[in-house]
Amino acid sequence: VQHQAAGPLTIGFAAFTLWRNADEAEFRARISMAGDPAEWPLGILANIDLLCAVPHWDWEFRHFPRPATRALARRLAGYGVRLIAGHHAHVVQPLERIDDAIVAYGLGDFLGTAFARQPWPGRIGSILVVDVRTDTAARGKIAAYKLHFFMRLAKGGHEQLVPVEALKEELLKRKVTERLSAIFSG
Repeated sequence: VQHQAAGPLTIGFAAFTLWRNADEAEFRARISMAGDPAEWPLGILANIDLLCAVPHWDWEFRHFPRPATRALARRLAGYGVRLIAGHHAHVVQPLERIDDAIVAYGLGDFLGTAFARQPWPGRIGSILVVDVRTDTAARGKIAAYKLHFFMRLAKGGHEQLVPVEALKEELLKRKVTERLSAIFSG
């Protein structure tokens, strides 16, 4: 857990992966795989106003998290993590509240994947914006949040991020809107 000053707040970031592309011993030497908060060093959470987890978890290209992923989110929230911004699925996944925690299971890709041309559902991404309270009574609590959805469109050999509401191609806009409605129906 890394501590970061943000104005009057101290934010703790716990970034870890549950996936690896190398031998476990070699990988553990470079990347945290401590997804269980019970494994985190004692006292590491002291003096943190907001604890955030950034897990590299779940299966790729699936819009809905597996039960094990949801269980880990509940476990993290139970340890006081109030903001979870997950990634690895390469597609957007639901956002939910667990007590006073916000869990964004998957924000999609911001910069693309290893694929030269990814199918349209994998080109939907999101940016999560969170307002955090600084007053004494609710220091570090999430006051508000919003997901901003965009589409990565190919343009002249590079990609352009276009807000979903600004998509000009009506068929694509309808498909994206319907997909987002199915994922974020709750």
